[in-house]
Amino acid sequence: MKELHVISLIGLIFSIIYGLVSYIFFREYAFYAVLGAATSLFSNSLAISATKGKFTTEKIVANLMQRYLFYIVIIVFVYFDTKDQTMRFATTSYVFLVIGLFATKVGIFIYHTPLIKKRKAEIKDEKVDEEDADVS
Repeated sequence: MKELHVISLIGLIFSIIYGLVSYIFFREYAFYAVLGAATSLFSNSLAISATKGKFTTEKIVANLMQRYLFYIVIIVFVYFDTKDQTMRFATTSYVFLVIGLFATKVGIFIYHTPLIKKRKAEIKDEKVDEEDADVS
């Protein structure tokens, strides 16, 4: 369960950096970037809360339906918000939204890079070596 919280934290850091970069360089699209990142992080927190405790099929299916319904609501919101704009503005808004929606996935990819995983594996190996030395 600790890994899920670390992934969420990495996703949050990515979301903050992504929101700031969007705000600094693409101010008119920053709202959609933050909206996508917030949706991703909220969806991830729903998934974490659904997997705590007893697993039931109904609970997992209800959670998945709730998450995807939330994604659809956000996509429809962006559609109606950009309906009167040019096609280029609408397309770019969706691109910023989708990149924000991948915030948790980016956290997963960063977490599984060798920089983080190798360091955790080395720490575990050192603990095992210390335990072996204590037994001898």
